Amino acid sequence: MNQPYQRRSRERYREEPRRADGSSFLQTLAGSIYLPVSLLYIEILARMKNFGSELAGTSHYLMLLSAAMGFLLSFFVSLLPGRGRRILTKIVLALLAVWFSFHVSYYGNFHTFFSWQTLGQAKDITQFWREAIVASANVWYMILAFFVPLIILCAIGSFVIPDGQKRSVSLSGTLFVVFVMLYFPAIVSIYKTKSTSGEYSPYYYYTYLQSDLDSTYKYYGIFNTTCVDIKQLIFGAPVEEIELGDPDTEGNPIRTDDGSGDGTDRQGDASVSEKEYGFNIMNIDFDKAAGSTDSKMIKAMDKYFKSVTPSKKNQYTGMFKGKNLIFITLEGFSDKVIDPEFTPVLYRMYTEGFVFSNSYNCAWGGSTASGEYSNITGNFYTTANCLKLSGKKEHPFVMGNQLKAQGYATLGYHNNTYTYYDRDKSHPKFGYKWKAIGNGLKLKSSCWPRSDKEMAEATADEYMGKGTPFHAYYMSVSGHANYSFMGNTMSKRHRSDLPEKYRSYPEEVQAYIACQYEVELMLKVLVEKLTETGELENTVFAMAADHYPYALSDSSLAKLYGLPVKGIRNNFDLYRNRFILWCASMKEPVVTDVPCSTIDILPTLLNLFGLEYDSRIIMGTDILSDGEHFALLKASGWSWISQEGKYRASSGQFVPNEGCTLSGQEKKDYITHMNKIVKAKTTYSLQILNQNYYHHIMKFVSKAPVESEEGHSAGGDKPASGS
Repeated sequence: MNQPYQRRSRERYREEPRRADGSSFLQTLAGSIYLPVSLLYIEILARMKNFGSELAGTSHYLMLLSAAMGFLLSFFVSLLPGRGRRILTKIVLALLAVWFSFHVSYYGNFHTFFSWQTLGQAKDITQFWREAIVASANVWYMILAFFVPLIILCAIGSFVIPDGQKRSVSLSGTLFVVFVMLYFPAIVSIYKTKSTSGEYSPYYYYTYLQSDLDSTYKYYGIFNTTCVDIKQLIFGAPVEEIELGDPDTEGNPIRTDDGSGDGTDRQGDASVSEKEYGFNIMNIDFDKAAGSTDSKMIKAMDKYFKSVTPSKKNQYTGMFKGKNLIFITLEGFSDKVIDPEFTPVLYRMYTEGFVFSNSYNCAWGGSTASGEYSNITGNFYTTANCLKLSGKKEHPFVMGNQLKAQGYATLGYHNNTYTYYDRDKSHPKFGYKWKAIGNGLKLKSSCWPRSDKEMAEATADEYMGKGTPFHAYYMSVSGHANYSFMGNTMSKRHRSDLPEKYRSYPEEVQAYIACQYEVELMLKVLVEKLTETGELENTVFAMAADHYPYALSDSSLAKLYGLPVKGIRNNFDLYRNRFILWCASMKEPVVTDVPCSTIDILPTLLNLFGLEYDSRIIMGTDILSDGEHFALLKASGWSWISQEGKYRASSGQFVPNEGCTLSGQEKKDYITHMNKIVKAKTTYSLQILNQNYYHHIMKFVSKAPVESEEGHSAGGDKPASGS
């Protein structure tokens, strides 16, 4: 009975129209579009997983470019005959599935995207294998979905790309033409937005992706952004020159008040506004510096920094001069864990020192490395490569180098591997004698994560009571993810210490609060040691987190912060996190509600310790200075919070603060001017490190006194209010 059936099948097969390459039209069509359709499918899945419906109005960029790149892949595959073509297609699909799975897992864990700029950190990332396993397990269904095109091809591959299919010049040419027809109109439409769509246009996100890699992924997908990222890694990023207009000539309502309106409690000193303190500025010949180099980027930077308004000194200048400094970057810390009964030492420092009630922790990208970099340098970087690069650059203004030059003992500690993120190279460049696990730091217990308290106990005697002023820097690790009583030793250790009021919280939140209790215990050890040596009132504590606790689930973050769970990662209040600055000698707190962020820490400390620096060439601003202040946030694009209101970059929406008097054209001018400042910072902050700018500019610093008038820079020109 089977013989007639087989004969009829062979006859139909012979009768089906065949192409010159040995396949039917349907097979040729299926084989040609399989890769483009597969790439579109996994790109759409990844976008829905990572961003939901966000930026739905820009989906055409993703669709056009993804389809174009799919046809380009199909073109290369078509250069092989049948079986080889099918095997190569399977390899391409497998690589795409693995690459997309990695990205979705990485984003789910760090809530930022991987960049090829951080490739050198791979040896460090492998240490977090526990987090990688958990992140992958949380998105197992997405990983399976990414492999569906490969699974289908394995099942019906002989039909889609039959063994007898031959090479076809006409097919390859057609696929390449389709690629061109899709790709170039998309690129032209992107470049058209250069001058028509404002500061944060599709062109900006495509061209300057290193400034905002996450937004580029949102617009263009994983495959296309990866291509651009690799291209810029090999050939370098384009140079963009930013010019700031004069607010007086442009009519921009940038406030340059005398301090009475900046939100700072000046302790009742009515004469403060009548006294002129001068500027935190150095005598730099920017014109001569620009003439000494052929680099277009450095020339643009010299021109820009010359135009920036320096910040003023103030009544707090030199307040901490000669005092000791303990500076701590707190891993994954949130001030939501501070409680007068549970964390009394933290609470005292939180409420009795400088109270920066409107401060923010920006998630710069690059997780802990970029957060630590911003805390230490007053500048920001958007990948984890910043510390590795820092080991090859100059950093004249960081507290380690500044206080070391003043005769301080400057020591840095970390209770994790000493080479992690290449800190063994970066932190000596920051001025610290570096000591961590593996190069001299030994703790009582070996666990994950290690104890901050034990780190304090093991190190305090190395610098306290020696008769020499000291600056100790700590990078903590006890607050590191994951947050569970099974996988986090510090959470397990302090579970019984949790007050009853936290017992009703989700277990993940309880575990988070429990591991952060190590910060309280660390501070308790340091305060007790300082009291014993009689140095407590002569020691300043400065503390800031590296980032918000991004590893918590959305629902746990909502519980911890008291925010709506929907859209919580783009809620500005998620990034509120107090910069804690305290000294026991302060008689009463100093409260300010000016918006600020972690890049403002260094210039604030430099001013308080009375150290020489030039405020124009640091991205942050002394929080206690007069003039305009704003917090820069990498949330929904490069957004910002100023004394006038909040601006969300992704939507272009500005929400005025209560009491804001801007209206109509004034508001538009203000937003435009602020976006110019933000765009300049997002461009030049990265280039300070990339170009080793401080090595360049410090050669043109003169020891001669700076001659400047009110509102004028050392260059003699009236600058825009850029800081």
